[in-house]
Amino acid sequence: MNSYVKIFMALVLAFGLSIAGAGAANASGATNESEPTGSPAQIKPEYQGLPSTMEAGKKYKLTVNTEYVGELELEGRFSFLNSNGEKVENVKTTLSRTKKYYTTTGYFTPKAEGTYLILFGLKQKNAKGEIVEAYLAEGLKVIDKNKINLTVSPNQITAKLGEEIPVLVTYNSNVTTKLEFNQKVTELGSSRKSGIYRKVFLWKPEKKGEYTLKVKASQTRYDRVETKEIKIVVE
Repeated sequence: MNSYVKIFMALVLAFGLSIAGAGAANASGATNESEPTGSPAQIKPEYQGLPSTMEAGKKYKLTVNTEYVGELELEGRFSFLNSNGEKVENVKTTLSRTKKYYTTTGYFTPKAEGTYLILFGLKQKNAKGEIVEAYLAEGLKVIDKNKINLTVSPNQITAKLGEEIPVLVTYNSNVTTKLEFNQKVTELGSSRKSGIYRKVFLWKPEKKGEYTLKVKASQTRYDRVETKEIKIVVE
């Protein structure tokens, strides 16, 4: 199933838009001249001031204008393709004073870095009693400026029994970050430059064998957690 089919099927499921109407639009929003008679007419809404890039954890107001052609049958709604729990809150649709368009607003706070495909749909009934549908799919790029970016070095170690094994842990942080290990370690030293922390820890194994040293970095303020592992062979 290609991406356009997925989008249109999502619009149908989320907003009850007609399959004929959804399938009659291409990527540019143009309609198909061979659209069957009797299928609902379509109009294309427009976002107002939608940023090209958003920041994770920051709240954004979404505003969509839809040309007025009659009474509302279905107020504006937002949905996401391949949703992981994202939602637009406090959504409402109002008619402009000039009665030229409906304005739908809502608030979206992206939680994680990535690309989101947000869907919008609205239905009206014109003076002839015909249903007119409006739908729109828009890609949103989200970056996370507070991403931990946890790294450890080295990733694999072979050591002799009795040796203290040094481990370098590097991470980004503008807020309090907690480091946890699954083994008892000693911090040897640390530095910070431009928001990047570099810390050296020592671990001394007590027996020969193969070990996995796990390092977890967490930020409770943003509910972020990253984990790295180091494979260690002690001879």
